[in-house]
Amino acid sequence: MRSRTLTLVLCFAALGLPGALLSHASGEAGARASGSEPTFASDAAPNPWSSVFRFEHPRHVSALRARFASTTQGNPVRYAWEAAPCGGEFQPIVGASAEGDDPRPGEQIVLPRRRSWFFAGVDACALRLVVFATNGGAPVLEGLQIVDGAANVLAKADGPREALDGAYETAWTGEPGSGRWALTAHLAEPQTIDRVRLVLGSDAVSTPRDRRLGRDYAIARAPLSWTLEASEDGVNYFAVGRPTVAVRRPLVHVRLAKPVVALRLSMEGATNELGLPSPSASPVVREMEAYAAGDPRPIVAEPWVLSVNANPAGSGMGGRGGEVANDVYYAKFLQLRFSELFHAMRVDDRFARAFSPKGELVDTPLGPSDGRALESIEGDDPQLDERFLVASWPPPITVLSGSNDWDYAHKTVVLPKGRLRWNPLRPASEGGMGDLASAVKHRAAPFVGFCGGAQLLALLEARTDDGVEEEIDAVLRRNTGRFIRGFAKDDTLIRSWPGDEKPRRPVTFAIDDPLFADLAGPSRRGRTHGFPESHLDMVRREAFLPGGPLDGFEILASSTFCSPAVVATLHTHKDASGARCISVTEAFRSKGGRWPIVGSQFHAEQRDFDKPAVGEPPESTADARLFLAAAYEQVIDAYLR
Repeated sequence: MRSRTLTLVLCFAALGLPGALLSHASGEAGARASGSEPTFASDAAPNPWSSVFRFEHPRHVSALRARFASTTQGNPVRYAWEAAPCGGEFQPIVGASAEGDDPRPGEQIVLPRRRSWFFAGVDACALRLVVFATNGGAPVLEGLQIVDGAANVLAKADGPREALDGAYETAWTGEPGSGRWALTAHLAEPQTIDRVRLVLGSDAVSTPRDRRLGRDYAIARAPLSWTLEASEDGVNYFAVGRPTVAVRRPLVHVRLAKPVVALRLSMEGATNELGLPSPSASPVVREMEAYAAGDPRPIVAEPWVLSVNANPAGSGMGGRGGEVANDVYYAKFLQLRFSELFHAMRVDDRFARAFSPKGELVDTPLGPSDGRALESIEGDDPQLDERFLVASWPPPITVLSGSNDWDYAHKTVVLPKGRLRWNPLRPASEGGMGDLASAVKHRAAPFVGFCGGAQLLALLEARTDDGVEEEIDAVLRRNTGRFIRGFAKDDTLIRSWPGDEKPRRPVTFAIDDPLFADLAGPSRRGRTHGFPESHLDMVRREAFLPGGPLDGFEILASSTFCSPAVVATLHTHKDASGARCISVTEAFRSKGGRWPIVGSQFHAEQRDFDKPAVGEPPESTADARLFLAAAYEQVIDAYLR
């Protein structure tokens, strides 16, 4: 390990902040660290860098967000956030540390400048960041946001600790086969409660559909029905909440006129490990939290991702493992990518473990973190609609996958050799994803789409009826500009993929937009060859014009496709060989709304190039990862607003 003799450098002046201004998630003026400047020291072996932030008053901290000065220098790879109660010693915050290795000689480790950490709330009078290694030089922190969350009043309640301790991995389990169960928490003191958050079931799974292709979302070891009850005397209970949609993370809003002394979750019936009702099953309750009506702070729970296999049922049946393997295939990319961004995804690795390097499903043992940060659902599942997404708190980061071997059409048809023509705008009852349109239009949850998933987000945004050909034509075209009819020919393929050893395609992006700021860097680079892509169709640029079907979105990145097959009336110019060229939409984002919608034609979620393109800096190999990290942080921005 190299010597650690430099001090941690904080550049809050870069944010225009006096000293170390610490802000609440609500944007209100926060508490200033004691003294005019924060203190820094190299005070512990083996000489790590550290910085202490002291508060004038105790705070219940639920999340931390930092912005470092560079993606390539002074960005921590091995570190720990610590909290100290008033008058107490510093202790590590679970879920807010990393054990990365020092860079090897000549190695360039590229990390996003913006980093976020979520954890069970801690009561603290001080925080400390201890940095043991960076990707080069002393750590340089430009800004820090300390997020206060509402305090869970059940943390000190008398009841089953495995459900009340705020930890996902510990879980209360009912007696198998009992049929009825009750989980009771007696509060430490009478409280007027207005919110109760639950995490139910051991994990999310899928079950085969009855007499039709595909699989439906289900919850393993979940109560079939439940009622949340409260008591003012600890003896007599009355109902205060019941489920409206079967989700694992319901948030129950409670209206109580008087303080209560106990809460009880009464359950009847349960599903087994396969997600099917069974008389011998028992329910699992992973978390039960309650919040006082007088606590104005928001509930800050860790984010989670819903992987949507955005393909027609049956399109993944041809591969090894069939439909299940296809669902796992898309989810495991998200686990690997998002695990670099937040702790819960790092420990919830079952999708990555379940898919072998050879593309086969493998048996994996159940783990305590299964389902903590990642769940999977098929795009044509009838449950996947706006009600399903908003019933959870927080709503999932809903990620639409790339496409299998099918093509757009007005009517869904299975052709010889298993090829499909699919109309995704039809309702789920007809095998489509049209039921999701209202969630997209209302910005009801954060959405991210890659390749075909981005195209589907555009179609759902523009959906006006059941998806006639003219409606699809208004949003999508072949890369050549032609209408989508039948299956595409090779001359419309755009492919720039790691390992192909072919010339890469440059993508131009908006250097001042937060999605691309880390890519642009100090050099203000506005182009990259680092985005893997392989697609036959594109979202029409004309659809984004004022009054167009996508005028609620804006284009942030584009590229140029040149080919003799490009439609003559649509080409913008010709290349040196005389081939006609057309502009290709590469990335877009919604302009407003409660939650952001981000679409990229490239596969930022899957692969990286192992070396930079000629003329591009070494860090450009991380461009796809940095884009995904920026999209994630924009979702967190919206969450904490």
